[in-house]
Amino acid sequence: MTGSSLTHSPHHVTVLIMLDLSQPEILWTTFEEAFSVVRNAMKMSYDDKIIQELKQQRIKERKKAVEREVDPFPMKLCLIGGKYDQFKDLSLDKIELVGKILRATAHVLGAGLYYHSAKDKSLLRRTKDLLSHYGFGIQFSDTKCTDFEKPLAISAGADSLSSIDLQFPQTRPSAILDTIKQIYVTRIPQESRSNEIILEDPSNDPNFNEPIIDRLRAQREEEINILLHDMLEGRIPQIPIPDPS
Repeated sequence: MTGSSLTHSPHHVTVLIMLDLSQPEILWTTFEEAFSVVRNAMKMSYDDKIIQELKQQRIKERKKAVEREVDPFPMKLCLIGGKYDQFKDLSLDKIELVGKILRATAHVLGAGLYYHSAKDKSLLRRTKDLLSHYGFGIQFSDTKCTDFEKPLAISAGADSLSSIDLQFPQTRPSAILDTIKQIYVTRIPQESRSNEIILEDPSNDPNFNEPIIDRLRAQREEEINILLHDMLEGRIPQIPIPDPS
């Protein structure tokens, strides 16, 4: 998949990228694939003028001054690190490296970063609240956590490269992700995924079982099916999308 068209107003969309923390050896490859799809979908859906307007709006929304290396993604973005219950049993060095890499990646893209586990009640609740915040604007009690020995929780723009202490050379914003990648893959080489079996529907892959997200997806699919049926029957008017505030 190289990308698909986005039909909603970009001002009302937050893109969530789910990553499997328990498999550091394919973590960056997974991120690159997902981010490429999101970036291509954005370019296919909106013209350059809108994309630049979105990027300037993202810069204005930041709580701190934008560092030179930061290159915010035009659309609102959030990285979710799943399977924290398995990830926390890895070596401390690996946990710290993954944490630094994900913090740096999220920060330069202007994204939020939250760890998640379907087997931890407090993390389940936080993820549910986060989805409600992004999806419905419900207030989210955002407690920041940058301790690598705990589940990370960092809202967009609340981090800084100096506190991450990844120690990479200064570079231009357009090359910063490549620099972060080289630091990571040098320490944790990425395995090839060319021999993986591609499921007809990746959401059915038991390795990525996330109950909350699966239930929300099923609920949304049911709502869409009902709306499509009503539209085909001519029983529902077109709903206007409000202008961004």
